Amino acid sequence: MTEENFKNIKPTTATERIPSLDFLRGIAILGILFINIESFVYPNPWSSWHYGYESAIDHHSRFWVYFLTQGKFYTMFALLFGVGFVIFMERIQQKVTGLVALDIYTRKLLWLFVIGVIHAYFIWDGDILYHYAICGLFLLPFRSMKSENLVLIVLFLASFLFIKSYESVSKRQESHSNYTEVLNKEEAKRTDKDNKLITSWENRYTKKSPNLSEEVEVPKPTYWQGVINSYENHKVHKGEFYYQSLILSTLIVMIIGMILFRAGIFSDYKSWKYYWYISVLVLIIGLVINYLRYYQWTYEDHIPNISTCNALLFTFPKEILGVGYILVLNGIYQKYLRNVKFKTLSKIGRTALSNYIFQSIILGVLFYGYGFGMYNSFSRFELLGFVIAIWAIQIICTHIWLRNFKQGPLEFLWRKLTYNSFNKS
Repeated sequence: MTEENFKNIKPTTATERIPSLDFLRGIAILGILFINIESFVYPNPWSSWHYGYESAIDHHSRFWVYFLTQGKFYTMFALLFGVGFVIFMERIQQKVTGLVALDIYTRKLLWLFVIGVIHAYFIWDGDILYHYAICGLFLLPFRSMKSENLVLIVLFLASFLFIKSYESVSKRQESHSNYTEVLNKEEAKRTDKDNKLITSWENRYTKKSPNLSEEVEVPKPTYWQGVINSYENHKVHKGEFYYQSLILSTLIVMIIGMILFRAGIFSDYKSWKYYWYISVLVLIIGLVINYLRYYQWTYEDHIPNISTCNALLFTFPKEILGVGYILVLNGIYQKYLRNVKFKTLSKIGRTALSNYIFQSIILGVLFYGYGFGMYNSFSRFELLGFVIAIWAIQIICTHIWLRNFKQGPLEFLWRKLTYNSFNKS
């Protein structure tokens, strides 16, 4: 890269930014805290009965949190990543030529990967950034494809996940059939294998109650012990650079983001003639599917889901609702909030990377052993108070920071690492 070209590359100015995208990122970064906080607080955050359930209100809180937030804000981030990919490539190709644009983009992903790995090993092993970085590489072959072809790619990738859902429910149906058959045998005629099958099935599908007297060891008693544990449990250094269970769904959502951006809806939602009809329909479908999915997961987890129809319906619950959130909130912002001077959520969105890491730091200090050690000390309902308090801290800190700086600290560092790593001679 020449010195002249390097000087031409400057941070995106306020007038160049697409306001609705900052607004959506702000909502996503605050919303994702509802789920991330559980990984810092409970040994098994996904359990529908084991930890954090002191009363009925905790089960209800868990239902509403999962119904409305679980995976939806992750979907929003992934979709906005796809949008950002198209924007970045379009703008960088206007400033530099040839392979330099690809060099800059891949270098940008390299440093995102590095930041994500540092986050995973030294702060929280639930990081998603390095996974996004790898997915971002997979987007490169699609950058010049027509939107119609991208739709076909989405359908092709989705077919694998539908097949996976079908295979899973088929195995569950077979297990249920075997269990029923063995259960109908006379006890004297059951073999050891039969008894093990019964025990295994009933251990999984028997309604359980939490053991509130159970003592749980606080993780990461010291900071360096936490680093050692992350090294032992994490797998990036073993060559696993992304989450296998999420790779296809992440790519699907990112490509959908590319398609939506090309449709022009983030600059002007009216570019779709029936924008509100489409958006509300997607939102309603997402809400219905997620209600069914998370009601079963919260209140009827002990009842096996052996319905093929439900299994296929539940393949993309969070993705559908996440897209619905994007569409409806994008329209609301452009129609009602564009000219509102109080841009709190947009400021959070402008500093999304910094605030994402900042959340992890706060949660680690609060709940891990090297901090206040309040691990497994609060119910699901009580965690909502922590979410609101952390939101307030982030909003105040972000407001103060952006009064003095144009970018978030990690956004500034990310850009410096990306461009200063080039030979400018």
